Amino acid sequence: MLTVRTFNIRWVKLLVSASACFTLTVLCTGYVLSKLMSTNLVSVLDRRVDRSLGDQFSQDVQGFPDTFWHEFAPNRQSTNEHNQIILIRRPKGIDLDPKPVTLVANISLAGLGLAELPASRPPQCVLLGFGKCGTSALLEFLDLHPQIVTLDWEIDYFCERMYPKYDLQWYVKRMPPSYSDQITIEKSPCYIVEHDSHIRMHAMNSSLKIMVIIRDPITRLLSEYGHYYATETYWGRPAVSFEERVYNHKTKEFRTAQILKVGDYSPHFEHLLKVFPRNQILIVDGDKLVTDPLSQVRLVEEFLGLQHEVSKQDIYFDNAKGFFCMKLRNSGETKCLGKSKGRQHVQIDANFKKKLIEFFAPYNEQFFKLVGQKFDWLK
Repeated sequence: MLTVRTFNIRWVKLLVSASACFTLTVLCTGYVLSKLMSTNLVSVLDRRVDRSLGDQFSQDVQGFPDTFWHEFAPNRQSTNEHNQIILIRRPKGIDLDPKPVTLVANISLAGLGLAELPASRPPQCVLLGFGKCGTSALLEFLDLHPQIVTLDWEIDYFCERMYPKYDLQWYVKRMPPSYSDQITIEKSPCYIVEHDSHIRMHAMNSSLKIMVIIRDPITRLLSEYGHYYATETYWGRPAVSFEERVYNHKTKEFRTAQILKVGDYSPHFEHLLKVFPRNQILIVDGDKLVTDPLSQVRLVEEFLGLQHEVSKQDIYFDNAKGFFCMKLRNSGETKCLGKSKGRQHVQIDANFKKKLIEFFAPYNEQFFKLVGQKFDWLK
């Protein structure tokens, strides 16, 4: 006998089954649509860079068949050669629109008494740092400014290992929450040495402001060795001496491939200046950041068009640690860089240091001429 209770249970089961089928259909449809839409995010840049053109370059943007998805990026050539083909993404539609923070996306502004809600926004400035030049330290000091918001991890988005996998909306969603009157900054060391990154950043925003932090290449090399030595020691592996790492005593020559890949700044700046105009690039002195961080913070404030908010009251020298730390205004607490920062550099023989100075001298002079700026190095 069919009772009312049995009848209701059957209807419930039928509704549940129908709901499950509908959900599955929606998910499958969404997946297919997302794949079809992803094809619109792919383009290539056939860039013919002629050194005789200086900062000028020509470009042709070509399309791929509808069946070409960004997961299958074309094989690319070196960015130092002509007629290269690389994967780029130009913003379309809502790609660069602010992405509301998930937890507050549906909260009423009036209920919180706010004029706007925080959202993830594309960076207006990107920090390109040569490894061991102080990129992390610079962002820590810039975080003291109320109108600057920084990403506290290296997303490496514009580099080859990440860019083919993710679109611009994915990138924007990874930025820290900010308000419309704040400037978002992110950084990565690979952005300066992987030249394709320069072109990809320009494709996203040709008005993007670029900061590059550098330091005396010998000091940078010593800092890099300190990182190498600490890593090898931690894992129980034998570490070669600094001299052995950079100099071949058998051939009486420096290991140029080892020390110039990052230590010669000119090739990387030469390419960067072909993509971005000089007035959109600020060079930060990593050595002065160690001895006088406030001077470099003020340079950045001026470059970004911000008021000087960071003062001597916010930065102090910690005698116990041997480097500068920060006082946080909101909590009154102090903050210093991590244990891996500020390592003591290995002492090197005076004669060997003289060899290093002579070796780097022509590369540094070339760099000074290229950027129209001199630095107090190698004395």
